[in-house]
Amino acid sequence: MPFLKNKKIILILGCLTIFFPGAFVFGFPGVMALEWQTLFHVNKAQIGRLMFFVLAGTGFSMILAGKLQEKIAGRYIIFIGNLFCGGAMFFVARATAIEHVYIWAFTEGFFSGFVYIPCLTIFQKMFPDHKGFASGIFNLTFGGAAAVMSPLFTYLLVSKGYVFTSNFSGIISIFLGTSLALFVKIPNEKKDLRIHHLPSLSVKKILRLPCFWFLWCVWALSGAAGVSLIVLSSSFGQHLGYEITQYVYILTCFNVLNGIGRLVCGRLSDHYSKQKILMSIFIMASGAYFMMPWFSHLYLISFLACFIGIAFGGLFTVSAPLVTEVFGLENFGIVFGMVFTAYGFFAGFLGPWLSGIILDMSGADFKIVFSLFAVFYLISSLLILGVKKPSTSIIRI
Repeated sequence: MPFLKNKKIILILGCLTIFFPGAFVFGFPGVMALEWQTLFHVNKAQIGRLMFFVLAGTGFSMILAGKLQEKIAGRYIIFIGNLFCGGAMFFVARATAIEHVYIWAFTEGFFSGFVYIPCLTIFQKMFPDHKGFASGIFNLTFGGAAAVMSPLFTYLLVSKGYVFTSNFSGIISIFLGTSLALFVKIPNEKKDLRIHHLPSLSVKKILRLPCFWFLWCVWALSGAAGVSLIVLSSSFGQHLGYEITQYVYILTCFNVLNGIGRLVCGRLSDHYSKQKILMSIFIMASGAYFMMPWFSHLYLISFLACFIGIAFGGLFTVSAPLVTEVFGLENFGIVFGMVFTAYGFFAGFLGPWLSGIILDMSGADFKIVFSLFAVFYLISSLLILGVKKPSTSIIRI
C-alpha cells in the first residue's frame, strides 16, 4: 500500500499505538482512584503508591526495550507492548485487592516502554531533519492521551460500571494497537550519513561517560521539580484558601503548556542548540518557582505554572534528539532508556516525597519547597551544558 510508505502517515500510526498506553498510564488511575478506594477499602496513601509502580515498570522496560530493538525489529516490540498493555486491562477488571492493581500498574508502565522506545527510535531515524518536531508530536500524544480519554473513562464508569470500562478499554486498545503496530517501520530505510555515528556502546562504556551522568542528573533534578507541581498544585491552592474549582487552574495551565512546550521546544531543537534551549527553559522555570510562593493571586500563580509546564514538556521532547546528537543514533535506545531511569526511579519520588516531608516539618512553608525546586532547575541549567559529544579516545577506553 503506497500510503504506508508516507512518513507522515507512519508517524500518525505510531502516535496511535502509544495513545492507549498513555491513557492507561496517565489517565485511568486518576479516574478510578475513588472506585479503587471504595472497592478495596484503602486510603489515599495506598492509592498514591500506584505511580511508584508505574514509573518503576517504565524505568525497567526502557533499558530492556532499547537492548531488544538491537536484535528484534521495532514493530514487533511495539506489537508486544500493545498486546500486554491492553491485556492488563482484563486483569485489573478482575482485581480483588489493591495489590492486584499494583501489579497492573507495573505491567502498564513496563509494556508502555515497549511501545515508547521503538517508536521514538524509528522517528529519530525517519525524520533526520525534524527529529525534535517528530519527538514533540509523539510525546504530546503519549502525555496528552489522558486528557482525551479521562472524560470517556469517567462516562463509562458512571454509566456502565468498572468492569465494563476496563474490559472495553482493553479490547479497543488491543485492536487498535496491534493492528497498527506492524506498519510502524521505516520505508526504504537508508543509513543517514548526516547523523553523528559512534561505535556501539555497552552499558559499561556508557556509565563511564561524563556526558551521560550530566544528562542523568538533569533528568533527576528537573524531572523531580517538574512532576512535583502536579502533586503540589492542589495543596498550595488550598493553602491559599481557594476552592477546587479555582485552584484547578494552576494544574490546567501547567498541563496545557506542558503539551504546547513539547511541540514548540521540539520544533526549536531542529534549528537551535538543544542544550541552550533546555538551559533557557530551566532558568525560566527556576524563576517561576522562586516567585510563586510570594504571590497569592490565582491567575498570576497559574501564569507562573505555565513556565514550569514548558520546562517539563521540553525536557521529554528535546532530550530524544539530544541523545541522538551526542551518543549516536545506533545507541539511542539503550542510552535514552538508561537516562529515563533517573525519572522512573528517582525524580518521580524524590520530588513529591521530599516536598511532603519538608511541608510536614516546616508547617506547610511553601517558600522552602518551591525555593528547593528552583535550585534544582538552576543546577540543571548548568549541568545541561556539559552534555556534549564524547571524544573517540574516551569511548575506546
